[in-house]
Amino acid sequence: MNEETFLSKEVEYRVLEGKKGVIEAYDGMATDYDYSEFLHWTRRMEEGEERIIKGWIGNLLTPILDVGCGTGRYSIEFAEKGLEVVASDISLKMLKKVIEKAKKHEVLERVSLLLADGEHLPLRDRSFNALICTLTFDHFEDCESAAREFSRVLKKDGLCILSTFNSYTLDDFKRRNNLPSDKVPFRTEELSPVLIYEDGHSANEIGELFAKNGIDVVGVKGCCYWHLLPMGLVKYYKTTLDSFFNLFKSLLKYAEIHTVLMKKR
Repeated sequence: MNEETFLSKEVEYRVLEGKKGVIEAYDGMATDYDYSEFLHWTRRMEEGEERIIKGWIGNLLTPILDVGCGTGRYSIEFAEKGLEVVASDISLKMLKKVIEKAKKHEVLERVSLLLADGEHLPLRDRSFNALICTLTFDHFEDCESAAREFSRVLKKDGLCILSTFNSYTLDDFKRRNNLPSDKVPFRTEELSPVLIYEDGHSANEIGELFAKNGIDVVGVKGCCYWHLLPMGLVKYYKTTLDSFFNLFKSLLKYAEIHTVLMKKR
């Protein structure tokens, strides 16, 4: 892999290109991803996302495919509810963390591990009643292929939950921090600063993409409406405010994350 460096606000990043770069970054973060102080804002965004998604997951039927499962924050929860789940990720080291958690929570018998790329799933057609993909879809360079694959492995009437970084707010973040248009920064105590591929998608963009592949949107919500506050007040933002802002569809544009509930035709 050709590697270069990028200087932004006096922080020097290694630029990791393409899919190999995403794998290298997440392998490097796996050990301390769940507690790294450098991922404070990631935790804040996950908290907001989870408040919404946990209102939907009660409708999911087994078996469930968790694409881009990371360290297993949803896969383990599904297994604890007695559901069968296939935890899939492109990072082997992330999957090893899922195994550790599954053993700790005594649910390993309900969690199957799959090292796979979401753009090319090695799974049979119509084999899952539900699919969840949280904060992973934006790392796919070929989103058309990923949408086709999600549709292919879902059964008729199967539910799909997707969360993405809103393209409007993510692009604004990149501009304000002088970052490349297709890269986002990551670092932890174990991983030195890197830039990897990530391109946001609004709920409308997701709806149009998946509709072409036989999956229709049935619910949309946003979280982390930080763009509505002055920068100095962002650190005081409470995720409970998301419920209020979601009452106004016109404000969805300003949510950092868009969560979408969809159903296969």
